[in-house]
Amino acid sequence: MEPEETAPVGMASIAAAAGVSVSTVSRALSGVPGVSTVKRAEIGRIAKATGYLADESGRDASRDVRATGRITAVIPEPDRWVFGSILAGLHDVLTPTGATLTVFQGLSSRERAKLFEATALSRDSDVVVLVPMPRRLPVPDVRRLGVPVVVAGSVVEGVASVGIDDVVVGQQATNYLINSGCTRIVYASSTDHEGTPGNASRLRAEGFAARMKRAGLDPSWQVEVPFGATAGQAAAEQLLAGESLPDAVFASSDDLSSGMMSAFRKAGVRIPEDLSIIGVDDSPIASLMHLTTIAQPARQQGHLAASMALRALQGDPASEPVTLETRLVVRDSTGRPTSR
Repeated sequence: MEPEETAPVGMASIAAAAGVSVSTVSRALSGVPGVSTVKRAEIGRIAKATGYLADESGRDASRDVRATGRITAVIPEPDRWVFGSILAGLHDVLTPTGATLTVFQGLSSRERAKLFEATALSRDSDVVVLVPMPRRLPVPDVRRLGVPVVVAGSVVEGVASVGIDDVVVGQQATNYLINSGCTRIVYASSTDHEGTPGNASRLRAEGFAARMKRAGLDPSWQVEVPFGATAGQAAAEQLLAGESLPDAVFASSDDLSSGMMSAFRKAGVRIPEDLSIIGVDDSPIASLMHLTTIAQPARQQGHLAASMALRALQGDPASEPVTLETRLVVRDSTGRPTSR
């Protein structure tokens, strides 16, 4: 059974009282389809009784407020599975409410941070959703924007945010490979548009290094390539050009892992007999390629970020960061190493 996701303050208690999941509460309170009329009404009654929602007898005041809300999402590349899924989750929740969602997309971390220097962002928005938090944007700058800010895709202390623990992701993947008997493990990642590692890649590398050192293994074997369609091929070619291959590769995303798998197989490397590969995300390509991965609830991050944004429109901005659970999904790309 999948672990229950962590919820904003109050939502978990509503879920327990109604006998449903946190995601069902989120859908019910946000007007998203998929919840029965009876259960939606019950959840609404509990939310009002606990003070989570104001009781506006006779009318849906929250929908009136939401319908005039202007929400702006700032996102790097919607064609990357995790960011596209978060954006889809925002649409799931916001579309039925009538709130306006504007998307700035295709921006580097530097460009996203620079948006906060322009007055247009705060002038034309009632709430801003960052997907994820730009690396160069200090939290004090976020607070000075003048409108509520929600972050999806990374956990930021002191800011309404939802994401996963990327250090734990690195630990989960590395532990699994070590427990499978692998000792020569490579961490592979890609840089962003500016040639530097993203926050998620950097934190996953920290988790990788910590678990390798704890097991008495060398964490220094790491490969870093520029982001792009051929990133996986480039990472595999670096390893193929070396004197010997590792036992396993922990790649920072499924996209990178799948590209590496294709390149290795083309070169005659058997997976997992010669080399194990594990990725992160559990995107559709992971299932298609039978890739072992660490699954993250990307669309759920969008759902919860949208709920936080709607609460902010009602004058009740959340400030507690929310960390969702990840889980290991074992498929055919990993196994016990054989002697070569």
